[in-house]
Amino acid sequence: MMSIFLVMSKVSMSDKSGKSKLEEASALFGAPTKSSAPTAYTADDIEVLEGLEPVRKRPGMYIGGTGRAALHHLFAEVLDNAMDEAVAGYADRIEVVLEPDNTLTVIDNGRGIPVDPHPKFKDKSALEVIMTTLHAGGKFSSKVYQTSGGLHGVGVSVVNALSERLDVEVARGKKLYAQSFSRGLSLGPLEEMGAAPNRRGTLVRFTPDPEIFGDKLSFSPKQVFRMTRAKAYLQRGVRIRWRCEASLVEGTDTPAEAEFHFPGGLADFLRERLGRRPPSRQRCLPDGWKKTAAMARSNGRWPGPRRVLARPMALPHPIATPCPPPKEAPTYRACARP
Repeated sequence: MMSIFLVMSKVSMSDKSGKSKLEEASALFGAPTKSSAPTAYTADDIEVLEGLEPVRKRPGMYIGGTGRAALHHLFAEVLDNAMDEAVAGYADRIEVVLEPDNTLTVIDNGRGIPVDPHPKFKDKSALEVIMTTLHAGGKFSSKVYQTSGGLHGVGVSVVNALSERLDVEVARGKKLYAQSFSRGLSLGPLEEMGAAPNRRGTLVRFTPDPEIFGDKLSFSPKQVFRMTRAKAYLQRGVRIRWRCEASLVEGTDTPAEAEFHFPGGLADFLRERLGRRPPSRQRCLPDGWKKTAAMARSNGRWPGPRRVLARPMALPHPIATPCPPPKEAPTYRACARP
């Protein structure tokens, strides 16, 4: 009771200005006055973003930001779609072209994006639905793709939303179709361009939007080159051709043209990285307890102190052993310009 009385007496005390502590507390924690109250918050303040508006509003949610890494993520999404066709066994050639105006083109000889009317959106082709709708694609089930590297209906539509201009050409059923987009919106309906008896697959050409990435940010030829080469290792047998304007790589070790072909896939990658290493390597434990992996296999137990080795032994490196040569040698060559 004494403590309660002391607290109440302190609250009731007045300061030099004549205000009691209770009045000060009310002013500090009470309801705000009309002058400091926020504006009205009603249903009119709730925004509903449709189509690809969320991507342009918050690009970081989809590609991790608007910097250099995010810019190259656009290329990765388009390249992943081409690689998915190769992994599924429908494509064996991919071409990547970087132009001086910061435009990237990815071409594959796969099945081509479907162009027939979509059953749910009968006034649009499947191509337009894929390019302008989030979470629209053929990778949600295993009917079309057993495995895929894309974002399952998010990747290419995000690229479209963040591109100043995006053009798609589809060679399918011995006919060529084309459609253009800008900042996620279609610039016109799907057009049939004519016969294409000797061509199949999809071409995607896009220019990132400077409103999103700024005027000074552009694709790095070296990074695009390395990303292209890395993808070639993932699917054995696929051929990926890279080319760009010679002026973009002048004074660097990045070739203007190259072709990647690795029949062994990841085995070729390991052979390249580890081929120069010796097949064995000196391995030893701290002095006093030098043991070998062979001893550990004895009944699953480490040996006792009497079997401690007096000197380290050479143990085979688990992954440095040379792989058997492939039936077809991998090729990577810088193509001479005509």
